[in-house]
Amino acid sequence: MIDIPEPWAGSVEQIRSHRWRRILVLGDTDRGKSTYCRYLCEQLLASDSRETVAYVDADVGQKDIGPPTAITLGYPQLHTPWTQLEPAAWHFVGNVTPAGQLLPMVLGTQHLVDTAQATRTVINTPGFVRGTGRILQAHLIEAIRPDVMIALVKGRELSALLKPYRYYRTLRLAPSPQAVAKPPPERRANREHAFRRYFSAAQQAEFPLKDLVLQRALIFTGTRMDLPPFPYAERTDEGTIVVAPAHTPVPAQLRAIPLGFERHLLCGLSNRRRQGMGLGIVQHIDFERGTLSLLTPVPQAPIRILQFGDLYVGADGRELGRRDHRVW
Repeated sequence: MIDIPEPWAGSVEQIRSHRWRRILVLGDTDRGKSTYCRYLCEQLLASDSRETVAYVDADVGQKDIGPPTAITLGYPQLHTPWTQLEPAAWHFVGNVTPAGQLLPMVLGTQHLVDTAQATRTVINTPGFVRGTGRILQAHLIEAIRPDVMIALVKGRELSALLKPYRYYRTLRLAPSPQAVAKPPPERRANREHAFRRYFSAAQQAEFPLKDLVLQRALIFTGTRMDLPPFPYAERTDEGTIVVAPAHTPVPAQLRAIPLGFERHLLCGLSNRRRQGMGLGIVQHIDFERGTLSLLTPVPQAPIRILQFGDLYVGADGRELGRRDHRVW
């Protein structure tokens, strides 16, 4: 059991007594942000039976609610274990790191904060706080406009982030002395366990391509054309795309995507109202039949939108690689 520092308890009392509604939690990696967020939610719920708490989990790598690669919204309950808390809303980011994903991170977090219906909203953020990460956190502050920011810091950490926003109410708290650094292999193992758990009840589903709205890729935005020897080709506003089998010569004026590019690609799934529903793993696109096969625990009937992600994942949860945006 991790030690709860006395200042943490004092911060909960301040949040309660001042009725601050939006609480943004910031801090470097391994500062105990998730532990603080869970503690804060539990203390707020225990203090008043009329209290309701929304938790926006914007750490897309090390998740409290749902699997990695998505920002999620949940409503903690006093006697419900965190491992059983299911997302009430999703925003698919598509990767386990915010790097290269600043816009979906800001838009998704703001959307779920605005969606939350509770007396308090606690927002957990990734430990991505320097360089590009500082820019991300700054935009999150401006988008969310929190009533209070909780900064879990050692010494003068986060000064470059917090000084420009010093007119925002900020409580600087020391991390728990028992917080332990998690090396990259442990973090990856945690993510793969979360993926494995999420996809354990997944089923195979097949969709006609014409029934799906496909997003976050140039392919499938143009007009299909017959261009032998390629199994698929289309003319887009940005040039002609072809799907090319290995070792097939491709003229320089064509943009080639390797055959099998879609296999094991993680994707986000939404309904016709653009509400995120969960994740899937693309198994195969049959260009001749015009179908897409998917592995997902999400019920098939409402799925209308598929967003391609940046991560390849096996059905066993293993991370298999990253999508190459230079290619597609």
